[in-house]
Amino acid sequence: MSAMRITERHVGDVTILELEGRLILEEGEVPLRDRVDRLVGTGRVNIVLDLRKVTRLDSAGIGMLACKYLTAFRKGGRLKFLHLTSRAGELMQVTKLDGVFEIFESEEEAVRSFSAHREP
Repeated sequence: MSAMRITERHVGDVTILELEGRLILEEGEVPLRDRVDRLVGTGRVNIVLDLRKVTRLDSAGIGMLACKYLTAFRKGGRLKFLHLTSRAGELMQVTKLDGVFEIFESEEEAVRSFSAHREP
């Protein structure tokens, strides 16, 4: 059992969370849920999740991602995704969440996309 490791960085008002490990029921989804809740609670509502090092993702992980997307959205922010693994990409397609979530291959593009939301 490998615990989820989360590395947090800030680029302006955007928080980048680099995830490493398994995003599955009661293993990775709880630490990530708690971290996003803490960030949103302190007003850091623009969040990018880097999933490059996520080794496993299950339905509980996908459900938690959708829930945390709504948490940020309700506070005026966004939760966006970076570097999906092929498995994560497949799950996003199957669940149709790839049409809801913004998914990026470049950190710079992901960060820049937040400023587009502020334009009138």
